[in-house]
Amino acid sequence: MKRENLFEYIGKYGTYLIVLILLIVGCIVSDKFLSVTNIINILDAVSYLGILASGMALVTYCGQSVDLSTPSTIAVASFVSILTLKFGMVPMIICTLLSGALLGLLNGLVIGKFRINTVVWTLAMSFVFAGLIRVIFGSANIYVTEGNVTAFEQISRYRLFGTVPLVVVVMLAIMILLHIFISRSRIGRQFKLVGCSEEVAKYSGINVLGIITLSFVGSGMAAALTGIFIASLSKAACYNYGSGYEFRAITAVVLSGMVLDEGRGSIAGVLGGVLAIGLLNNIMTLIGLNSFCRMW
Repeated sequence: MKRENLFEYIGKYGTYLIVLILLIVGCIVSDKFLSVTNIINILDAVSYLGILASGMALVTYCGQSVDLSTPSTIAVASFVSILTLKFGMVPMIICTLLSGALLGLLNGLVIGKFRINTVVWTLAMSFVFAGLIRVIFGSANIYVTEGNVTAFEQISRYRLFGTVPLVVVVMLAIMILLHIFISRSRIGRQFKLVGCSEEVAKYSGINVLGIITLSFVGSGMAAALTGIFIASLSKAACYNYGSGYEFRAITAVVLSGMVLDEGRGSIAGVLGGVLAIGLLNNIMTLIGLNSFCRMW
């Protein structure tokens, strides 16, 4: 294996070395660490983060740093999901995902067209939409009162075969599909080229604005899907539901080996970053570390 290829491989999948070390530490800490129940609990605990991070990784992969508007997108999605539930489950899911796509479309068009700093714009959008929610709905939660309430609650609680949470299956499915999309498709290769050099991508005939916009649309839809699960779990919507998720997602993306201004890394690496966070939290719980002493 060539030296350059070795470094690229380590950059993409080196996070799994951290996962391996944490697995060994976990086994030392507790003999129940590798039990099926505990492993499923770990996956369940990081599933929302995994969905969000996989979408944010698209933004990072095409060289646009990070999407800090995801907390407000999650909050907006939680309100949209509850308000549209009365029209049925399928319309609710479609409307909620569209709300995330529209917010992502706005971010992508503005950043791609006017070359505004990504961090500044998305952070500003996060404050703007959080403020609009508070103006419209106030600081109070709204609860599920119309539509198929039971089915809505089961979105976050349903377990396949009575064991595997639905949200874990959704997270893994999204990551597998995005990994194939990024590594195998023509558009995925365009993501990489735009991330490496927008100038080169432009002169290669790639629609740079379209690729940047697509990455933010993907991030917005992932955040909206996360919002559906959070709203289902709490059976309510609130303006601050997404608070703190963006920084944990950034941590997972950075741990994956993705560089914030270059087209490097992989979605498989993001899964490793998410697992590392989940394993570390689980180990801290097993050793009895107070939650106030943790980073997340």
